[in-house]
Amino acid sequence: MTNAEALIQLVRSLSKNEKRSFRLGKKSTADYIVLFDLIDKDELKSVDELKEAFEKMNKGAVFNVTVTYLYKLLLDKLLALRQNQDVNYSLITQILKARILFEKSIFPAALDMLDKVKQEAKPLERNEALVIASRQELDYLQYLNMPGISEEELVHKHYLLRKALSNLNNLYEQSALYELLMHRTIFKGAARSSQQKEALNDLVFTEQNLTRRGMSSYETQKRHLMFQSAFLMAVGDEQSASDVLMQLNNLISESPDIENPLFYVGVLENMLDNLRYMHRYDQMPRFIERLQSINHPAHMVGKHIDALVGLYRLLPLVDHGEFRAAKDFIDSCESLQPSDLDNVNPSLESKISLYTALVHIGLKDYKKARKTLVRSMLNKTCDLPMHRILRITNLIIHHKMNDSDYIYSETRSIKREIAKSGKAYRMELLILEVVGRGSYGLMSTRKREQLWEKIKPRLDDIRQDVFEGQLLKIFDFSAWIESEILRTSFSETLRRNLSDNV
Repeated sequence: MTNAEALIQLVRSLSKNEKRSFRLGKKSTADYIVLFDLIDKDELKSVDELKEAFEKMNKGAVFNVTVTYLYKLLLDKLLALRQNQDVNYSLITQILKARILFEKSIFPAALDMLDKVKQEAKPLERNEALVIASRQELDYLQYLNMPGISEEELVHKHYLLRKALSNLNNLYEQSALYELLMHRTIFKGAARSSQQKEALNDLVFTEQNLTRRGMSSYETQKRHLMFQSAFLMAVGDEQSASDVLMQLNNLISESPDIENPLFYVGVLENMLDNLRYMHRYDQMPRFIERLQSINHPAHMVGKHIDALVGLYRLLPLVDHGEFRAAKDFIDSCESLQPSDLDNVNPSLESKISLYTALVHIGLKDYKKARKTLVRSMLNKTCDLPMHRILRITNLIIHHKMNDSDYIYSETRSIKREIAKSGKAYRMELLILEVVGRGSYGLMSTRKREQLWEKIKPRLDDIRQDVFEGQLLKIFDFSAWIESEILRTSFSETLRRNLSDNV
């Protein structure tokens, strides 16, 4: 990515307060302000267009130089703003200031500042800042020939540093295990069999041993509960996962000053997923409100939270087959519009696209459903299991549009992918079978009933399979199969299935 491309994204990600703060006291005729305003107008779509417009307005100004200067100014301004908004920025900034004071031979002030950092970092369990400040303090004391410090005090400082390093190492190992678990879930999908569940046991045993070493630490408890909830969700034990997530939520609620708001967003997202999977829709609003109440200075994080709030308000409508109400909600919700999804991560964008497309399928607007999925399907950074679900959904759309050529080629492609990976849900294979049969509208009622008599036992078995439930948690595709073969209402079938499972 070039500086110009990064600058365009940076300017367009700024909040109104950040823009106002940056422009305060600056001349509107300055080259870099002219460039800033051109980007902010959001009319020019490419770097070449921006360069041409800028050079036309500022004769003699060098575009690349102005880009570099504006980029640096913005980053410096954002860094200055973050120092008053985020304790991590503040601690690191104080450490750097202490270094400047020391280099200027203002030794007492430098040591005082490092001591202040340690006092702030310890109760907040900011171990990285605590380690850096402690090590920097010892280096400065050594340089000054240990002024006014006894051997016992020095040994105690070393003890505190080793303890902080031990805590930090333990947290890093816990984080590594959680990241491995999430990587397996993202790229291999949730466990589809007992064998795949057992394959996760190596991570579980190692994580439990790590937790025993540092259970008194807030951060250790937090990471332990996060790992446990992710594991239980991966193996389909939603009730236990919900219990663990509730413990995690209570832990965070009791220590709001320590917690990173971004981490809490992830906790609430998992909680809402779990409540939805267990059909506890009445409990979702209070956690949606908590999610909405999180205040984060980063514009991107704010957009992400807004999109999550919109998604979890939409999902109960989709699950109950209330497609008209869902469509009205989508139209009225700014955070679910395609233009707003540029600021959210690809995985969340894909989820929103999937459920929006399903709403259009429910309303039999198949052209709009296909258009909705195109962008997410082209997104190569979408996680692999979700990408295949998008492709399966797209097959359903093309089936309804009688596009047999596309269905033939895409079905072959998906089957090759399944054969290569060796992993597939039986529901996926059944959908491929159903969409490959052609239009059920041409079948007589008798033939459709006979076909349903053959498929229904397979569907019932799939619905009872805890591992197949991992796919059905995303959406009840079995309802679409039933309504398609029997030519019944998709909405009513969804509602009936949901009522039977509650």
